[in-house]
Amino acid sequence: MIKKICNRSNGFRGYSILGFLLLMQFTFANTYYVAPAPGGDNSNDGSIQNPWATFKYAVGQLSAGDTLRLREGTYYESSVSIYLKGTATSPITIESYPGEHAVIDGGVSFFKETTNTEWELVSAGINLYKSTRTFSGDFVNGWLVNDNLHLIEYEVDANIEADYYGPVDNLTPLYQGPGIQLRSDGHLYIRLTNNPNDLIDYKGYDIDPVPTDINPNNHEIAVFLSKVLIYLEGAEHIIFKDIDLNYANYIMDIRGGANNIEFDNCGINFGRYGMVVRDAHDFHIHHCDFNNGCPQNVYWTDVKNRPEEVHEPYPEFQSTGIEGSIPGFRILNCTFRDAFDALFVNAGSSNLTITHNSFIRLRDDAITFHADISNVEFAYNMLWNVGSGISTRESTANPPGHVYIHHNIIDNSIYQHGGRAGNFRESDWPVWMVIDPFGSHGHMIAWWKVYNNTIVTRRSGYDWTASGPHSVIGNPEKYVLNNIFLVLDDRIIYRGDHVSSGSHYDGNVFYKKFPGAYSFFYDFGDGGNYVSLSHFQSSSGTSWEINGLETDPELDPLAFDEELPDSSAIRERYRPGNSEMFTIGASYSGLDWPGTEDIYYRGAIESDNVSDASKSINQQKTIHVAVNQNIGGNLSFMIELKDPAAFTLAVFDIQGRQIWSYRKDTQQTKYRIEAANLNLTSGYYLVSIQLQNEIFTRKFMIVK
Repeated sequence: MIKKICNRSNGFRGYSILGFLLLMQFTFANTYYVAPAPGGDNSNDGSIQNPWATFKYAVGQLSAGDTLRLREGTYYESSVSIYLKGTATSPITIESYPGEHAVIDGGVSFFKETTNTEWELVSAGINLYKSTRTFSGDFVNGWLVNDNLHLIEYEVDANIEADYYGPVDNLTPLYQGPGIQLRSDGHLYIRLTNNPNDLIDYKGYDIDPVPTDINPNNHEIAVFLSKVLIYLEGAEHIIFKDIDLNYANYIMDIRGGANNIEFDNCGINFGRYGMVVRDAHDFHIHHCDFNNGCPQNVYWTDVKNRPEEVHEPYPEFQSTGIEGSIPGFRILNCTFRDAFDALFVNAGSSNLTITHNSFIRLRDDAITFHADISNVEFAYNMLWNVGSGISTRESTANPPGHVYIHHNIIDNSIYQHGGRAGNFRESDWPVWMVIDPFGSHGHMIAWWKVYNNTIVTRRSGYDWTASGPHSVIGNPEKYVLNNIFLVLDDRIIYRGDHVSSGSHYDGNVFYKKFPGAYSFFYDFGDGGNYVSLSHFQSSSGTSWEINGLETDPELDPLAFDEELPDSSAIRERYRPGNSEMFTIGASYSGLDWPGTEDIYYRGAIESDNVSDASKSINQQKTIHVAVNQNIGGNLSFMIELKDPAAFTLAVFDIQGRQIWSYRKDTQQTKYRIEAANLNLTSGYYLVSIQLQNEIFTRKFMIVK
């Protein structure tokens, strides 16, 4: 490297030793270039006039402060190991040349031209083709690039050649849809016809086949046999910018304590995993697109089936955008789409923020949190057309810290393919179904704070699962506050949490469009079942949901349409039309949580964009009172005023007889009033706040 620098200089005669060292330091921060063959050559010097040819060679030449710019084109490479170490002040940047677009592709180039003659017909009756070339390896994957369709990887010859399409029938070979296979003769076999059972939507309407042309020679097909595209081994302070990383089972295998890596505006089209994080910390991943290309005709049980379900599984779709222990990661403004899972946050993750991302068309869990994580914020995300929204991973470890889940829209109400007719678990996995807003890989104790989210769901294939975070075992650090729960048919909303656990529920909004046989709350609060919020409030004997509302939030019905709107409009569809949503629910006084400043609304949509009419209603609400009863029975009142003022607080029994009063003459907006010696018996009471020109009264309950 020093030799290259010396060759570029005009000599060092006349420079002092200090000047020579400064020149060396300055000159080391070079910009290099790489261009696909025939434009580049690895024997070149890497200048813009004489670029290198391969990505693998080029990254090996970089030092702290250097920039590598990739010229337009596709670099067919894989198993690239990157050990580079930049510094905080001199990071290494790897980017597309400005105004151009570079792709690192783990596949082969032979099938990218249309029209080509790489495939020959071997069975006209079922439109089965095979490659004219042969390949070695132990797996193959492929994508129809223009249709964004990841092909099924068939293992059993009889299935890809079957003319039986269902229902699932014991050991009968079954063709499930467009797929590819690598056989022992080295040839690839491909079939692009659709299973006719998949061409009818849940309403009974016809669906157009994808693809419409079943001749593979007429498609741009990305075929790949690569296991890993890039290894990041102990790398530090590297920026990847404006690059697509495509087509390998693992796009990034990250290990060796890699740290301070940034991904900016990168496309990641992965086979099984976008990023597997084995040992790393402090990544900044933003404005990136994680895509698995999972076709909508793949059923959940096609991937998750068990041996007794008789047809082969397709593990390539058991996919995850990012998986691992990810301490210090910041993931924002990214899109995770067309996969099974998006994020799997493993034990040891801490100081993690996941904000302002979109999770679109995910067949299983948008995100799974292990119990053993701490100081995690998941906020302002859009989860649309997902199987499960936020799921748990069971652990025996004690929770090390808090998880803040707030201001997310979680909509899992759109039907997806569950199980094929005749499937072994057909009662749980019907052909069309949804899963859960809060899913489960086992129940666990976790310190979740779930607040100001908008949750839209419908009845699950598992009839008795709830809409709320039932898989988190009740504990004093579990809070569910000021969320909107909209059920489009009939589903349990809460279940399995009891006051004795110490959890906190208040200020939430509930609405079932078509209430039926299922309880509103099941085994909840005092362990009873309740058919409505008012039934719970009047009969449960608990202090939960005193500020809850049972009313239609009046969201835009188009929010639940199967057609994904423009990203700038999708969140707006979840803005409530009901002005009651822009009132105060449960107080955040004394709770130092992110995103709780000046929150005077329920659900995820910020009140500063509501209509003038809604604003005026909100502005009229100048007093907010929260009542807390601790385990010993002592009371405290949290008072929030719009403007600083003195006030008088009074407590009355349900007949209106005054029991206790307290005067506060200081001019503040927030107060905490302790009433340790009040000693109220169980029952309903009234608390009244009187300002100079205003009186506010609300009901509360004492439970002993």
